[in-house]
Amino acid sequence: MLRFALKNVLTRPLRSFLALVGVSISIAGVVGLISVSSGLRSTMSDTLDKVEGLVMIEANSVDPIFSTLPIDYARRVEKIPGVQACVPELWRVAPNVEGQKTLIGLFNAIVVLGLDPERHTRLSAGHVYSRSMRRGRNIEPGDAGKKRVVVSERIARKYAKDVGGTVKVGEEQFEIVGVYNTGSLFLDGTLVMHLEDAWKFAGFSRDLVTSFYVEATETSPEALARIEKAIEAEFAGEKKKVDCLSTTEWQAEFGNMMKNLDVFLLVVSSIAVIVGAIGILNTMLMSVTERVPEFGILKANGWSRGDVTRLVLAESTYLGVAGGVLGSAIGWAGVTSAAAMMPFQPTAPLWLLGSASGLGALLGILGGVYPARRAAGLSPVDAIRAS
Repeated sequence: MLRFALKNVLTRPLRSFLALVGVSISIAGVVGLISVSSGLRSTMSDTLDKVEGLVMIEANSVDPIFSTLPIDYARRVEKIPGVQACVPELWRVAPNVEGQKTLIGLFNAIVVLGLDPERHTRLSAGHVYSRSMRRGRNIEPGDAGKKRVVVSERIARKYAKDVGGTVKVGEEQFEIVGVYNTGSLFLDGTLVMHLEDAWKFAGFSRDLVTSFYVEATETSPEALARIEKAIEAEFAGEKKKVDCLSTTEWQAEFGNMMKNLDVFLLVVSSIAVIVGAIGILNTMLMSVTERVPEFGILKANGWSRGDVTRLVLAESTYLGVAGGVLGSAIGWAGVTSAAAMMPFQPTAPLWLLGSASGLGALLGILGGVYPARRAAGLSPVDAIRAS
């Protein structure tokens, strides 16, 4: 019966091909969407793993770039038991670099980080950028007011720059004194300069910064949670209240955002799957309609309702399996090609490809259920007369 079913599919190449295309495109879309979501999760997780300690920002700010806090908060935080150091930072988006706009998409934005190198020496593990130096040196206390920056390897390649050269940020020229590489998509879009230069660049008052990087003497979740509460309580009565977040909490916030993305992907994927199932349903219904005499002859020669049902289901399953395998292959090829051009790495693991192929088989079965029941219900006499 399986060989007979395969022969029936192959004897109608155009119709089978169109059904195959519908299923494979829907499966390829599912593979692509899930791969992008997986790649984003992996990229953000890798980024947060590189950032230790706590980040203190203005209450209800979604990002340090949108926060503003008095710099003297640092002294008060350092008096809290369990705090090793509290380092002020100033984050701002670079309007343009080398005359090119930088706000073209989330992953291409370039930001400026102003830091006080003297205070950063209080960090036992150093800052993520200081730990990732590849060439040249970090920003030093003597660089104050001298327009010097440290750039990432990615920025250096993009603008064909290196240590000893200059880069134009906004309307100012800065000397490049170092190149770092954290390997993180989000962290490697940063130009690091002295806090004095950042104040001038951003037009900030010298008594204001955007955030604080807090290092604790203990790194256990319990100790960090205790310090977070103490810091937030310290400024609870101030006009500028603060939120203090650990890496775990940043991951939770990102996880909530990804849940919304997953809902969107689920809706889009469901639409694609439904379209694929309808394609098989339509193909099999037309096939059953055209083959009414054939089913009549089969039943007249002893085929049971179950035999006819299994025949039609086998044909639709062949289409679903072929579409699932082809769609998985197309999705994998698309993800592999996109990975070379995208700023982050979408991933299509084997379990995803296997699941997508299985989904194709399921679509084939679901799309063939109604046509199979319709074919099985045909009367042999009526079917033969229809010829």
